[in-house]
Amino acid sequence: MKKAILGFVLLATLAAGLWAQRGRAPERAPDRYTEYAPLEVHSVFPREVSPGQYQQVSQSELQGLAGEGWELVSVMPYVYRNEEHGAQLAARAVVTQTYPAYFFKRARSSGQR
Repeated sequence: MKKAILGFVLLATLAAGLWAQRGRAPERAPDRYTEYAPLEVHSVFPREVSPGQYQQVSQSELQGLAGEGWELVSVMPYVYRNEEHGAQLAARAVVTQTYPAYFFKRARSSGQR
């Protein structure tokens, strides 16, 4: 008898839960293409002036991009260059030079695609 009552209560609870859900419409997922503004991306890398020799990106070039509306998103090391310095051949100190790459973004204007 107790099992029958427990089964009836469980079945009634399940039926009430299903009945409560029938009036709700599923929510529509947002359209990912209209929610965000389309972006342009631009990257600036160090220049190789001769084999194995690089030139840092100039500060004036970075300032010019900022003036054009580009937003700096990331800076990461692009080239690692190790050089040995010192007078003694056996105990030369190794100096590492890093040449970073810069990554920018900006909102695409309505005329561009």
